[in-house]
Amino acid sequence: MEVTAGRITEIYNQIQAQRPIIHCITNAVTVNDCANILLAAGASPTMAHHPLEVEEITAGTKALVCNFGAIADYEAMEKAGKVAERLGHAIVIDPVGVSGSTYRREKCQALIEKIHPTCIRGNYSEIRALMMHCSTVTGVDSGDRTLDIDAMKQYCRQYHVILAASGETDIITDGGHTYICHNGDPKMAKITGSGCMSSVMLGAFLSVDASVCSAAACCAFVGIAGELAAAKTEARGGGTMTFRDLFIDEVSLMTPEKMKICDVQSLSVEG
Repeated sequence: MEVTAGRITEIYNQIQAQRPIIHCITNAVTVNDCANILLAAGASPTMAHHPLEVEEITAGTKALVCNFGAIADYEAMEKAGKVAERLGHAIVIDPVGVSGSTYRREKCQALIEKIHPTCIRGNYSEIRALMMHCSTVTGVDSGDRTLDIDAMKQYCRQYHVILAASGETDIITDGGHTYICHNGDPKMAKITGSGCMSSVMLGAFLSVDASVCSAAACCAFVGIAGELAAAKTEARGGGTMTFRDLFIDEVSLMTPEKMKICDVQSLSVEG
């Protein structure tokens, strides 16, 4: 299926109509922005982290997002993930920092095998670290500018998962369908949390349509919001904090007309 402005609008309208509750086990640095961007999109966030409550909380939601910036909450992620998998909820894993931490990478791989996520979203270096089972960069920023799409497809087929790799262009694949998303702006890499916000938005999109097309539509939607926010930031002479606020604003102000700047390329489908 092609990712068009109409398709993005359709999913966005479903989110606003259904108001899905998205359970986010995310890091303290970005928890506020993650909650606010979900609210801006029409979803409803919950940020329960305690292992004694996450199973009950997850049972009442539509999607689970596990962010490895919150590695201290691994027990909660595992407990919540098992409930979400049993109930058929969408599960998104954000492998923050696995490119520079062996401990995070090993725990992330263990979680993938235990709860079978719907989607894994990370930057190029994080996705490559998972595929190669090795460190690829120090810290949490991406040092990679390219990624092997064939290797991504192979990983998807092995683990029955959607991979969404964020970079100058986003690569989204389930091992069969592959999309290249050209939407976005360099300012998105200048604020903390743009990746975390993208992951929780994936939780919202996949909660109403758990497909690779929906994941690609989400990447386009977030990228469009970034482009629009960057243009307004420049017009106002603002900096990175102005951009952050305008980025969330643009999610809440999104219209079908704005979504027409969607720029997603669909590659051939493998048999």
